[in-house]
Amino acid sequence: MDFLEPVNGRCCFGKNCTKRQKNYIIDVCYPYILKQNPSSILPRKDDICCKEVRILQTNVKGMMQCIVDLFTPEDEAEYDIQVMLYLGRYCTQPPFPTPPYEVKKFMFQCYLLD
Repeated sequence: MDFLEPVNGRCCFGKNCTKRQKNYIIDVCYPYILKQNPSSILPRKDDICCKEVRILQTNVKGMMQCIVDLFTPEDEAEYDIQVMLYLGRYCTQPPFPTPPYEVKKFMFQCYLLD
């Protein structure tokens, strides 16, 4: 059973997250987590949002749940909780590997035959 403290949320083996962390994640991920985000675009893996989510999740998996647990009713009305939780998984997965080959440009010479 999880208990919320006035300033901290408690999650994942007793690890705490703070309102300061919540506000920071909201700030850096703002355009992606808005309920009014009509395009539902996710950040690139090298975006500051994913970078900070990875740092937060490095502490303990599930820290995004801890952040969401600190949401006020106003936060819940403005931000998409499902997207917040999805970012915890999406941002921590490695990027898609590049193909094992390189595209090389070849210069072809054309000869005119008489």
